[in-house]
Amino acid sequence: MLSRPDHLRIAHPGHEATAVLNLRTGQWVWLDEDTRRIWDAALSGGSALRTLIDSVCARGFERAQVETATEAIVDGLRASGLLHSAPRPRPASRRWWRVILCR
Repeated sequence: MLSRPDHLRIAHPGHEATAVLNLRTGQWVWLDEDTRRIWDAALSGGSALRTLIDSVCARGFERAQVETATEAIVDGLRASGLLHSAPRPRPASRRWWRVILCR
């Protein structure tokens, strides 16, 4: 599962662009609309990225090219520090409560 690091600040200056500041490196990364959609889908987890790929392929693009481009973008987002692998969430632990009855 991928997650967004806490040290990022996001701005939407308009013109379908997104500016992301990595506070650790001081580097700005500019995302166009398509890259932002891939970033959001990667953060959503589950089948969101697969659904996005399917929707692009439904418009007539070749699946192999779309998958290759999407993987390259996700790898680039990881390299830029905009995505990182998060540990799987732990299942909720059961708490056993002791009931004390007062008489």
